[in-house]
Amino acid sequence: MALEEYLVCHGIPCYTLDGDNIRQGLNKNLGFSPEDREENIRRIAEVAKLFADAGLVCIASFISPYSR
Repeated sequence: MALEEYLVCHGIPCYTLDGDNIRQGLNKNLGFSPEDREENIRRIAEVAKLFADAGLVCIASFISPYSR
């Protein structure tokens, strides 16, 4: 996580959210159906907003497999 390391080294508090750390905890009850994928991204957005509200940079590394 080069960006996260760079920011932390420069005194900028941040955290990276990715599929590994989210699906092992917060979203471990979700599968990979279209509905579960949508809920996965919705929850991630809520967590990222909480980080931002607390003054932290949140790096969110996710894909949305469906075009709209």
